[in-house]
Amino acid sequence: MHASDGSIMKLLINGVGTYGADSKIGPACWPHFDLIILREGNLQLSWGRHQALLLAHDAVFIPPQTAFVGTTGAMGCATWVQHFSAAATELPPPISRRGPPRILRGAASSEVVLALLRRLHLLREHSSRTELRLRHILFQALLLELTQAPQRPETERPASARLQPAINWAENNLGQGQGLPTIARYAQLSASHFRTLFRQLRGQTAGAWLRERRMQEARRLLTSTDHSLKEISAQTGFGDVVSFNRSFRQFHGLPPGKFRQANPRLV
Repeated sequence: MHASDGSIMKLLINGVGTYGADSKIGPACWPHFDLIILREGNLQLSWGRHQALLLAHDAVFIPPQTAFVGTTGAMGCATWVQHFSAAATELPPPISRRGPPRILRGAASSEVVLALLRRLHLLREHSSRTELRLRHILFQALLLELTQAPQRPETERPASARLQPAINWAENNLGQGQGLPTIARYAQLSASHFRTLFRQLRGQTAGAWLRERRMQEARRLLTSTDHSLKEISAQTGFGDVVSFNRSFRQFHGLPPGKFRQANPRLV
């Protein structure tokens, strides 16, 4: 149903979502706009070769036909979610029908935005003409409030919030053999700060975590593929088979070849 003033903007879905630790949202690719607002927690959003970490009170506008996936951190996240359609002329800057998702840092922290979200949520099951008209007006006001809100600078993100994207990046690129200094730079932290923060938040050393992840991936490849030891050593970030064999033996008590013989194929 279109608004009576000739607008074709339409709020299609208006709801909330709660996701546990290390949960995945999507993958999705909608024919309409997707507005996601973080109420609490954090969400790692990925589209194409890009990714961004959303924190509480961040908002992201995802244009139509944009494939994306989200991954929550250790604390999970809670979201407001709105799907809507609109003509290009109805979109307040900087929202656009084309281009990448638009992230508005801290835009949903004002009492006005929170009040609009709560009121829209109360109206989600109402369908009278007056209520639909009110919902349309409230949603337009929400878009204006979000796009005109002061932006939180990226540098104001707490160091702890920069840790998870760096961890995700390292785990997705084990084959590149990234060391801790490189991973720390990805998080915009010094290597010593990264190590200290990692131990505080994860309860283990960063070196132990990286070694454990490489060994976990090596075990998976040994028991689920026919890849050679040379291929597996490259895929898990070791410079050569000798280093891989030595590290695997130290970690598991036997070399990778014997580990493979002792464990039947899982797939």
